[in-house]
Amino acid sequence: MKPLLRAVLILDAGLYLSSGAVLLLTPLAGVQRALQLTAIEPAMVGQMLGLALLGLAWLSLRGAVDGAMTIGVAKIVGHVTWLAGALVLVWTLVPPHTLWFPALGIVPNLLVGALLVLIGLGGARFAQAVRRREIAKAAQAAGAKSRVPADVPAAAASVPVEPVLRPAPERGTPAAAPAVPSAVPPSTPAATAERDAALRSEATARGAAASAGAASGSDDVRSGQSTSAPRPPFHG
Repeated sequence: MKPLLRAVLILDAGLYLSSGAVLLLTPLAGVQRALQLTAIEPAMVGQMLGLALLGLAWLSLRGAVDGAMTIGVAKIVGHVTWLAGALVLVWTLVPPHTLWFPALGIVPNLLVGALLVLIGLGGARFAQAVRRREIAKAAQAAGAKSRVPADVPAAAASVPVEPVLRPAPERGTPAAAPAVPSAVPPSTPAATAERDAALRSEATARGAAASAGAASGSDDVRSGQSTSAPRPPFHG
């Protein structure tokens, strides 16, 4: 909707720019005769009115370019436009029927006044509609930001959790003992053969160690007996 409002402001800018330029040239008699405009006396008043219209044209162009100023400028320019159209209609209808463009006649001047009223009121109402739409969008964005994510866990925690009840065993019926996993893995032929070979090698090693210990003990006994025997007396 905002691009359409900018288009209306560009139309207003073109209208005020052309009108202001014509009023600035009112002191020139050639321009008045060519356009068949009503003479404004004194000419300075006409030029000041032309400057005011050029200012409105510049304001309309600024509002069409700057998005932050579009709505406010459209309201101001719209109200000024329809009020100017209403003045044209009043001066055209009320005797002595003073016309803005005397060469065109009464009906074309009435059409010009009605066109100004329609453009002005349409721009002002359109600006109000765009403003209401932006306010609604801002309210929706604020409502979305105000939602705290912590509300979800709180709501979930408020839901009661029903405990799971197990049926009690009947009297006289022995309770089933919990299954104890076996620590000994199931035996296989290959595992049994390896275990027997390990036992045989262990027994062989123990026997060899025992025989080696016995042999070393007998040698020690013999050496002890030989050293402990009394020596014969020495006769000189």
